[in-house]
Amino acid sequence: MQYIKKLSNTQIYSLARKIKRFFILRYYSFIYHPLIIRQNTSDWSVFHSIFILKEFELPITVKPKLIIDAGAYTGLSALYFSSKYPQAKIIAIEPENSNFEILKKHASNNSNIFPVKAGLWYKNCFLKIINKNSEKWDFIIKEALASEPYDVKAITIDALLKQSGFTEIDILKIDIEGSEKELFSKNCNTWINKVKIIIIELHDNIRDGCSQALYSAINKNQWKEYRKGEKVILIRRDQFVGSLEV
Repeated sequence: MQYIKKLSNTQIYSLARKIKRFFILRYYSFIYHPLIIRQNTSDWSVFHSIFILKEFELPITVKPKLIIDAGAYTGLSALYFSSKYPQAKIIAIEPENSNFEILKKHASNNSNIFPVKAGLWYKNCFLKIINKNSEKWDFIIKEALASEPYDVKAITIDALLKQSGFTEIDILKIDIEGSEKELFSKNCNTWINKVKIIIIELHDNIRDGCSQALYSAINKNQWKEYRKGEKVILIRRDQFVGSLEV
């Protein structure tokens, strides 16, 4: 008690936040095992947006068969989808090594999560991470020239869909730090009409034109749009037929 009296209001507030975070993570550790949240990284912020702010919660009841999680980070979003939709096959794509290693651990007790080490791109090529010293959630990829070293292979949505064994993507979650500009501005006509729901974080602050690329690729009249936090949720209007909007 004497120790607390010596603390400033700011220090007390910081201590209270840490205690609250500790008990929240303890609670979720009983639900998701293993649950790995690295200290002094962006892991807690990602966890908080998914499980506390519920940014991936849809305003419609769905029973997805295939979910593609592009920019899966450490697999926290995949864990959420696996718990929410246990019948779905979840393909989780992450290009960065340290994140991918934890993604594999998070998938180890979830047989419906399939980790893929790759970068989502509009064509087959090789990619490099251009900001390796950035925050763990902030890695940006670009196409590597033939003469340059590369970090990861690219994979396309067409290839993922073919490998999945399905003909449609029920939920396409995209958080790829600006690469959505290329994804939606080049070659997307081969797959865009096979997607029922898009959950995307747009990064116009990183790449000017990300939003424009997305909205130019879709027919706005065919989609209903919602926003939750930093996420834009697009649902095809025909998905509301016979479904319950919540």
